[in-house]
Amino acid sequence: DPSFYSLATMAFAMSASAASASFVGSAPAARGASSARAASFNGGASVRVGPVRLPVGGKRGAATVTAKVMVPEGVTLEKMGKDIFNTTYYPKGEDTDNSRRPWVVIDAAGLRLGRLSTLVATYLRGGNVATHSPSMNMGTYVVIINSEKVVVSGKKFEEKLYRRHETGRPGSMKIEQFNMLQARLPERIVERAVRGMLPKNRLGRELFTQLKVYKGSEHPHAAQGPVDVTAEVKANCYSSSMKK
Repeated sequence: DPSFYSLATMAFAMSASAASASFVGSAPAARGASSARAASFNGGASVRVGPVRLPVGGKRGAATVTAKVMVPEGVTLEKMGKDIFNTTYYPKGEDTDNSRRPWVVIDAAGLRLGRLSTLVATYLRGGNVATHSPSMNMGTYVVIINSEKVVVSGKKFEEKLYRRHETGRPGSMKIEQFNMLQARLPERIVERAVRGMLPKNRLGRELFTQLKVYKGSEHPHAAQGPVDVTAEVKANCYSSSMKK
């Protein structure tokens, strides 16, 4: 029925216009979208809204709507407090400032390579702090000393292989055993293990620059005052069935 369709369309348009309007006291709301967003509620009011253009009987006619907004007396939007539905914490730019990032040092002597690498990756990503966010760099700088003293289980000392390409072309791949690489360049063993546990994207490349691995017990980062967390790492590196 055309008349029923016209009445239904008019009722829907009037309700939509009334819902999108904003009021201040008993003054009519501004028709601009920016003015409507800037307005606030200040008590109930009966306000004339319109005109609203609706097709009636095949012609364009004009209709006006009178709406009433009920707000508690003396209450405005500014006094209703913070948004309780949007309380999720998300780090800000100052939270990821490198000058505020802490430093830790770990003595890798006698620690298992795999278990050490998982904990180092956790420190780099900031997974050990309550403000951790997987999309932001909330980690620390990690300094690892005595990298030549890491251990592996089973027969990995002789059988674990490391492959690299000198030029990237076929036929130039070099294969090296764990014990040979540990004698030649022990830092690379820890670096490759930790890098494989970081995200494979821009964030992972940034996190990897915070890892400092050194052979021997000396490192050039004493000025940063790194905190020794070797005891904490050792407590998490071994299970109850493993010999400490």
